[in-house]
Amino acid sequence: MLIRNAVIDGYPGPVDLRLMYGAVQEIGVGLCKGLYEAEADLAGDELRPCPPDMELPKRYRRSYGAGETHIVPGSREPFLRCRNGEILGLVDSRFAD
Repeated sequence: MLIRNAVIDGYPGPVDLRLMYGAVQEIGVGLCKGLYEAEADLAGDELRPCPPDMELPKRYRRSYGAGETHIVPGSREPFLRCRNGEILGLVDSRFAD
């Protein structure tokens, strides 16, 4: 899945992320969409790793990368989507389906 226009700590502006197999595979600007790849535009919303004390649905408990402070290639899903400090929901590889 390709996520467009996300704001992430450590990057100067909106970036694109490629999520595959439950982890971030690529971060950059202007990433090309794959033929059968889902795409979502966050329109400048912020993405953050989930805090370690946050209760998550069962499907994430096994693979969740607890303790991550920044999103980098290899970071495990899910991520928090935030706007103006308010949490809007979880973003994972099934987000655009």
